[in-house]
Amino acid sequence: MNLLVRTASLCLLAALLTAPGFAQKPHFKDLDGLAQYFQKNHKAPFDRDSVRMPPVGAAAIAKGAARATRLNAAVKGTNVKVNQDRNPWPKAEIGSSVDPLTGKTYVVMSNDFRENWDHMFYHVSTNSGKLWTDDSMVGGADPATGFVPLTFQSDPGVALDGLGHSYLSTITGNSIFDFTSGYENFDTEIEVAEGFGNGTYTLPLPTPIDDQPCNGLLSGTITCNAQLDKPLITVDNVATSSNNGTVYVYYTLFCGSTACTDGSAVAPAFSSVILESHSAGVGLPFSPPALVSGKLVNTQFSSLVVDSHGTPHIFFDDFTHPQIMMYESTLTGSSWVVTPTPVATFSFINLGSPNWAFRSSGTVAPGCGIHMDTAYCAFSANQIAGGKAEGGVSVYVAVVDTLSGLSAVHRVNNDPFGTGKDHFFPWAAPKSDGSVYVGWYDDRKDPFNTLVGYWVGKSIDGGSTFATQKQVSDVTFNPCVGFPGCGFFGDYTQLVAGPDGIVHAAWSDTRDDASMQIYSQSIAW
Repeated sequence: MNLLVRTASLCLLAALLTAPGFAQKPHFKDLDGLAQYFQKNHKAPFDRDSVRMPPVGAAAIAKGAARATRLNAAVKGTNVKVNQDRNPWPKAEIGSSVDPLTGKTYVVMSNDFRENWDHMFYHVSTNSGKLWTDDSMVGGADPATGFVPLTFQSDPGVALDGLGHSYLSTITGNSIFDFTSGYENFDTEIEVAEGFGNGTYTLPLPTPIDDQPCNGLLSGTITCNAQLDKPLITVDNVATSSNNGTVYVYYTLFCGSTACTDGSAVAPAFSSVILESHSAGVGLPFSPPALVSGKLVNTQFSSLVVDSHGTPHIFFDDFTHPQIMMYESTLTGSSWVVTPTPVATFSFINLGSPNWAFRSSGTVAPGCGIHMDTAYCAFSANQIAGGKAEGGVSVYVAVVDTLSGLSAVHRVNNDPFGTGKDHFFPWAAPKSDGSVYVGWYDDRKDPFNTLVGYWVGKSIDGGSTFATQKQVSDVTFNPCVGFPGCGFFGDYTQLVAGPDGIVHAAWSDTRDDASMQIYSQSIAW
């Protein structure tokens, strides 16, 4: 495996080889063997990001940019290009939010590789997605290295409140091998950048939420017992809520060879747990991290919604058993309480298409929205518990009554079951009228299972069926051509609905057959 595109999870695993207490573990000849052992015994997909672009020559970049310009000019349709730079570096993994009062301000954020290492760039439209800005999120500063800026950012999260404030969340970290001094550093940090002016600008300094050191000498002991992953962010915008304006940040902590204490949370060795931190509003401090996932210790991927009473609920996946179980945890008083039974049980093996090489484990993550007290969490699976298995993956939605805990799971894509087609990286977005929308990537139109379009489906019966579903991208495209070696296509793509009845879709798109850019479409049907 090329070290330039090796994920930071493997960096942590390498560090664990020399961590105190790890010497008694089995010996492995390389990182890949250790990764396989970890996934087999830990059962959760250790899914750290931090991807670096492989070297690309200037001639290839120029050729790709010229082709992109030429082919984009030939595409006619209603999609709008979001990012405003004119280079071919990929933009993969999309976070989105729309302002809760008018729906006019729409913010899209992505992993952007224009600086080689992935970095957060965000784009703001104040006219419902017609025109866009192009801005860089402030980078993180590492307290372990004298507040030197960290190497990369990943996993975009964005939220807006009703007072014109935006909140951008990300994980930021290092991937440093200094062979001259014999030092390595893989510190990780969860951070938030607060914004103003309806999201049009952010503060020049980030707010650290959580820091986990992972550094030391190549020839000596490495302090590396925990890493952080996949932060997302949600604001309580319920007008009658006593917590209106509260900002919630939630993420995964991977614990190493000894137990981890983080804020009020304690995680056992070799576990992964969901944590949450919140602030009462803009400029106010965030609480110490709290444990969300209870006694479950093989958890990952989380999505938070706020019900009509202002109570937050976090949905997450547990990988303890052969089948994945999605659970709900509710903030009750000052503690998070996990429901005793899962809201969905399903299996995921892989995408069916043999033509792609990007990782797809993020497609099992819950992508949730809520209307009143009913939550809708979209995910992909090869099989729902008790049902038939298929070679490709379909999109499903778990419909959850957050008051009673009752749930039901329904298939979203309406093409024939079992044809080997893939439908992945879904997200649910209910509207204020009770209709439910889900967006995803879909290869049903390509007989060779290579080209995908971005699709959106609509339900008017509470998520039971999605009779209306359309491809909203003007074209189909190959998700492999935008990132060298088909190495990365993101882990999620968020769909959002505004109070004006408009649903906003944004996705990564390689329509020019040379680069991966962001396109958007407003949906009124």
